[in-house]
Amino acid sequence: MNVPEYLSLFSNDGPGRVKVRFVRHTGKIAEQAFAPREVLALIDSNSQRFHRLMRFDDYLFEVHKYEIDPRTQTLTIVAGEVT
Repeated sequence: MNVPEYLSLFSNDGPGRVKVRFVRHTGKIAEQAFAPREVLALIDSNSQRFHRLMRFDDYLFEVHKYEIDPRTQTLTIVAGEVT
């Protein structure tokens, strides 16, 4: 299974902002910049499905939701501990 690391998914260059919100977890992770085409990084190239697991500073989390706001060019990743 291909589990991506959040900090390596995006170029940190572009007009958009990536934010991470953790559910029932106190951790924080840096925001990144991204180009809209980089949204494709959220899809596993093998299964053609959205990544359900992601690593944040090498800690494994389950992705609950991806939120895209085109008005503010913001992508929010909502994640929680793997259950």
